[in-house]
Amino acid sequence: MLKKALAFVLFTIVAFLPLKAQTDIELILTQKYAENSFRDGDYEFALENYLILYERDKQNIELNYRIGICYTETTIDKSLAIPYLEFVVGHNNYPVQSYYYLGRAYMYNYRFTEAVEAFYEFKMIGVAEDKLTESDRLIKMCYDALERINYPRNVVFERLDSTINTIYDDYYPFISADNSTMVYTSKSTYVNDFEDYIANVFYSDNRKGSWEKAKPIPVNTYDNETVVGMQANGEKIMIYADGDYFTHDIKMVNRKGNKFSVATRSELPADLNTDGVEMGACISPDGNKIFFVSDRRGGRGGLDIYYSRKDASGKWGPSQNLGSTINTEFDDNFPSLSPDGKSLYFASKGHSGIGEYDIFQSLYIDSTNTWTPPRNLGFPINTPLDNTTISFTADGQTAYVSANRKEGFGKLDIYKINFGDETQSIILMGTVMIGTPANAVPYSEDFLKAYATLFDNYGNIIAQIPVQSEGGAFFGALFPGTYRLEVKFEGYERGHTEELVITSADTDGVFRTIYLTQ
Repeated sequence: MLKKALAFVLFTIVAFLPLKAQTDIELILTQKYAENSFRDGDYEFALENYLILYERDKQNIELNYRIGICYTETTIDKSLAIPYLEFVVGHNNYPVQSYYYLGRAYMYNYRFTEAVEAFYEFKMIGVAEDKLTESDRLIKMCYDALERINYPRNVVFERLDSTINTIYDDYYPFISADNSTMVYTSKSTYVNDFEDYIANVFYSDNRKGSWEKAKPIPVNTYDNETVVGMQANGEKIMIYADGDYFTHDIKMVNRKGNKFSVATRSELPADLNTDGVEMGACISPDGNKIFFVSDRRGGRGGLDIYYSRKDASGKWGPSQNLGSTINTEFDDNFPSLSPDGKSLYFASKGHSGIGEYDIFQSLYIDSTNTWTPPRNLGFPINTPLDNTTISFTADGQTAYVSANRKEGFGKLDIYKINFGDETQSIILMGTVMIGTPANAVPYSEDFLKAYATLFDNYGNIIAQIPVQSEGGAFFGALFPGTYRLEVKFEGYERGHTEELVITSADTDGVFRTIYLTQ
């Protein structure tokens, strides 16, 4: 409504003014448009107006700075931010956060060494404590990226056609286990009253190997509604809604054939939604667990992943934090489960990655009711940009993601990933014993703390797993390949070291018994 009101004011004022005065008033109002939109986080609309002003004043440092920020914050080609921000830092009186945004622009465009230099330049200024902490995180990401992008996974991206993708942002696809139905979010719905595009949930069914033209689900509202999960059978859809009807909350939609209905509150955990932010969510294949994201008090920091389980009577129990194996001091978001319910996929800014959000996988261990340390899904599934959701079919050979790639329609598009000859993760199960095979005793908390560290074939640490204090068990999840396994006491240089060869034939897992002496 603000845009419409400003447009009416603009027309009313300028219609009765001389040409030059009209032009001056138009520029003033264009600047108002830009500044209001920038302040509200509508960077795309702000950018449109800043570019109009730029044509009249290309040497304006603050204007170049704002344009650079807008490009880094939208899904438009982020490389376009670089010349504006380079222009800004080439002057003595640049805004203090210029190098921070330039570092991000470099990072998004795989110029990692230059990104690190820019972040260090920003740190030398010593302002904006939150961005100083963020700069430290991004510097580490850049160093990780320099290693990971040299060893890409054997995957092929296939962009879906115009039955699904549009010139607008299309993102967060979720697929049923049998590949028969897909739901996703599209920011292609224009609302006249808002004079803006809103996010709505769309669905498409697979008929004889082809996706039908996508349609909005009939229970969409004028809120921004983003699909964040779907049950493996396609019958329950989890939606993040923000607007007049819901405020940063999760709602569930039930689907039976072509009929959609919003779930009642009694169908969800009573403590799911709070006054804070609840964002990502998914439901297990059997419908007995819900995983969701919240910034509620008591978390590890930022957004954390929680879960709730149904009891024997079918009632939801109290929500519990998923714990420090999964959650970090930064944002951990967008949980989803594999069709068999054994793998948790989620996005994190805190675990070792190469971008803003990276996607990770953790396997559930029934015997201990624990999750394995998260494993980065690797490049090019993860990139320097935000990588948030992935949804697999039952065979594990096909997954769907949203990405901003060169072959796309211009913004976020939906892609199918084919994994070729790659197989699903193999579980490593180890037990630490104290002594020699002839006289060993089980590891316990009476001994020094011990860790199992896994290195890839290039010497990069891919996981450091604490040995459980009772029984000495440790667990990991690995793709087929050659690794180095080291198990030793904390603070000790020497311990057990061996080469670990994982093959696709190891479907039952790989077992190791490790003997340590103090």
